Amino acid sequence: MVDTIKFLIPFEDIRLIKELENNLTRFRKENLKTKSIEFEFHKANIELGSYERNVSIFSSNNPEGFFIEFSLPKYYKGNNVEMIYPHEIPAILEKLYPELCKFLNHDLPHFSTWQIYRLDICYNWLFKDESEATRVIDFLKRIDFARKQKFTWGTSLMYKGSSYIVKFYAKGAEFLKHDFKELPIERSAFLYEQAKRIVRFEVGIKRQQLKELFLNDKIYLKDIIDDSVMTQNLKYYLDKVFFYINPKQMKNSEITEILLKNFTKSKATRLFQFYKSYHLDDEAKDMIMNGGMNRTTIWKYKKDLKKAGVGFSVENESGESFLDQLVIPSPSVQFDFPNYKANIPI
Repeated sequence: MVDTIKFLIPFEDIRLIKELENNLTRFRKENLKTKSIEFEFHKANIELGSYERNVSIFSSNNPEGFFIEFSLPKYYKGNNVEMIYPHEIPAILEKLYPELCKFLNHDLPHFSTWQIYRLDICYNWLFKDESEATRVIDFLKRIDFARKQKFTWGTSLMYKGSSYIVKFYAKGAEFLKHDFKELPIERSAFLYEQAKRIVRFEVGIKRQQLKELFLNDKIYLKDIIDDSVMTQNLKYYLDKVFFYINPKQMKNSEITEILLKNFTKSKATRLFQFYKSYHLDDEAKDMIMNGGMNRTTIWKYKKDLKKAGVGFSVENESGESFLDQLVIPSPSVQFDFPNYKANIPI
């Protein structure tokens, strides 16, 4: 439920900051013509925790102090196929805190005083197999998010905005590329088999959005450790993605029945034609979006389809629905895979 987090460790003594910067590596860029310094900062990527996973620490002049940024599940569990519940974060910081103090050779302010500047919250949907997870990603790629730039590649999808970023991706390919080699082979092989079935929903929340979300100018540990609150936040962002569509599988006959029940025959016909062109034909959708239809009309049609309860005509071969699982909370959610040794063939 929580992955990467970024804290500001506050300091008021500038001389102490300069002293502690000696534990970091200095990076600077000089203008060779004017001999002036364009920028300078101090940073270190250190390996901490039982799994020796990376924690970034860098100094800051505005605001004064040090930023640290790291993946909570990678530090605590060695991987982020598994997730961390918010209520687990204090215990993780109790472990991290003395390691940081030792590295900087100084007793840092207690972590309850650290401000949160970034928070990545996540959700794992576990599907029947890799093929089904891929079909879910294919479905999600067909959804547009108002006022967000949309990017798709491979089995990943991203909606990018200035204050937060929403991602959906097949976890298997991502785990194999970034973290498979970081664990003992038996553990990695087991996690990879689980990850292939996972579709990850992730929201990267920047500081300004955190202020709006928690209705506070400064966000601290105490504000983010309630599991139910974080679940509601995840649901809030998922609902924004699905604002104009119902993630529900339907037959075409069901869609036409719903439309005829809610609209006149002529409007039901227009909406069904729009539905097929916009959601089921990529070339027709491109024509619509590139001037083939007034944008106000597009959003009006999408709102009518949503209000009527129209879903997607994407039944799989077995006739079983998998899109209905794309809800929060979901019965198909999976955060932990602890007993891998019981699943290794003898």
